[in-house]
Amino acid sequence: LRLRPVALYPQVLEAVIRALAQSCALQVLYEDAAGQRGEAVIHPQALIQRGPLPYLFALKNAEDEPLRLYALHRMIRAQALEGQPARAAAGFDLDRAIAQGRADFGQGEMIDLEIRVRGYLATLLSACPLTDEQELEDEPEDSGFTLRVKARLPSTGQLLRWLLGAGDNVQVVAPETLRNVVAGQAAKTAALYASG
Repeated sequence: LRLRPVALYPQVLEAVIRALAQSCALQVLYEDAAGQRGEAVIHPQALIQRGPLPYLFALKNAEDEPLRLYALHRMIRAQALEGQPARAAAGFDLDRAIAQGRADFGQGEMIDLEIRVRGYLATLLSACPLTDEQELEDEPEDSGFTLRVKARLPSTGQLLRWLLGAGDNVQVVAPETLRNVVAGQAAKTAALYASG
């Protein structure tokens, strides 16, 4: 499902791009999810696109940590502070942050995922692996599934949504905590349709 892109204030996007291009700080008026507004000076590190929403990795004010994600559509106003260089986040690497799941608000907790798949997922994961080290094993002939897939990857909301979206074409075998979360969500979904 392709959602329409989020509406942004044009001057906000222009200021963010200018601050990134010139490695300078950015003054923003930001509205959080609860509707609270506040001003801050942030230090942009990288801009990413998550589905229809762009986010900015940045340090806030004089804080060294944590590196935060700011949704551009929540920026009401932004101004590149061209005379104030942006502070660099120590050791920040965008590719590593994405690989650790931080672009999906994960904390980088790595899990050893083991799933059984069938249908379109068996074809998809044979062609497009979850990780470079993904392992595939044929399921026994009497199994209701085609393949067993093993991969070490970050536990993120994106992974959970992907597993839930696969419906009965996937069964989580491990880790047990993720298996329980998926089973619980599936039971809640089934209950919505049980009463007609």
